Amino acid sequence: MNGTVPKVLLFSPSSAGGLAEYIFCQGEALEKSGAKVTCLVTPLFLDGRPTRFERIVCLSNSSAKNSSRLLKRLKMAWSLIKNNCVLAWQIWQRRPDLVLLDSYVEYLAPIWVWPHWILARVWHIRYAANLHDPVRSYCVGPVWWHKFSVRLAYLPLDFVLVHDRLPEPSPVPPRVRVAEVPHGIYEIKAPGSESEVVRREWGVQKEQKVFLAFGFVRDGKNLDLAVQALASVPEAFLVVAGSVASPKDKPFAFYHKLAETLGVADRCRFLEGFVSDHELGRYFSGTDFVLLTYASSFHSQSGVLQLAVSARKPVLASASPSPLLRSVRSFDLGLAVAPDSVEAIIDGMQSLLRVPPNPRWQDYENATSWETNALSVLQAAGLRSKNHHS
Repeated sequence: MNGTVPKVLLFSPSSAGGLAEYIFCQGEALEKSGAKVTCLVTPLFLDGRPTRFERIVCLSNSSAKNSSRLLKRLKMAWSLIKNNCVLAWQIWQRRPDLVLLDSYVEYLAPIWVWPHWILARVWHIRYAANLHDPVRSYCVGPVWWHKFSVRLAYLPLDFVLVHDRLPEPSPVPPRVRVAEVPHGIYEIKAPGSESEVVRREWGVQKEQKVFLAFGFVRDGKNLDLAVQALASVPEAFLVVAGSVASPKDKPFAFYHKLAETLGVADRCRFLEGFVSDHELGRYFSGTDFVLLTYASSFHSQSGVLQLAVSARKPVLASASPSPLLRSVRSFDLGLAVAPDSVEAIIDGMQSLLRVPPNPRWQDYENATSWETNALSVLQAAGLRSKNHHS
């Protein structure tokens, strides 16, 4: 292409959590790499955090607190359809060189995909999506509707971005290109000098080691198994910090009751709520190990792993074959165990306590950067970067 600055339009309907953090870091890196980045966001995007790139507040939040389950689902469906209509209108107005979605989403695709298909096929707008979860095993509605939605959601896409090789057979249609990009490290700004203060607040004894489960609380993280494992590992202390991901996931009260029933409540702290950037450093400073005990349905990379690397905290991880497990094993970032097994978690905790790992933190950081992520995105789209040499 010519020497003009490439225009990249980001789409971030998520206000907080891993997707919002990812698109923020990716957008910052794309801007540094020479692109003119505009990001469509909700009013609550990362609590108003300053950005290097331009933000357009035009998307709707899907939150419907204190509402019935039916009303919440209707609100989410309406926000999904409305936000995709807003995206199509912004694309028509701005004519970017690349539209980059924060994630691939198939829900209700038969309703909202058609304007994007027209923009991609008739007006030659280039679309890409971050494919964080390549295996779409979670089914909404009838199986035929789910498969139909998955197929249609790929229609506008020119390529998808993945963190590691895809499983075979590939879940991505043959006509959609696949580009591999690293998941960069998340920065933890607050210093880690409050470790002892934080541990006293939690009630941790000197001989105990803290295992932190951080982020959205989902059934697929096997936190119930982690609570059960405490009964066999008396030196372990569990801290669960974050918010419940959705109404279908077990609430914090479930884990409270389970811990009391098993007699391990005195070695658990359940801290429900959003964790701000400033508080983030305190949680990790008081921690010895980070729990990433995903179920066998997990095939992706974990943003919490990137926080653990930044904080230099080894992890206990489980999942199906995935970028997460390959990262942990390749760079000795902790211990990988079989998924969905209390016994595996017990053995993993005991192994970490007995023989702490020797992670290759710097090697991992050298292999993983947001700059490489951004340059790979621009290269996949055929767009010029600052480092481009003609």
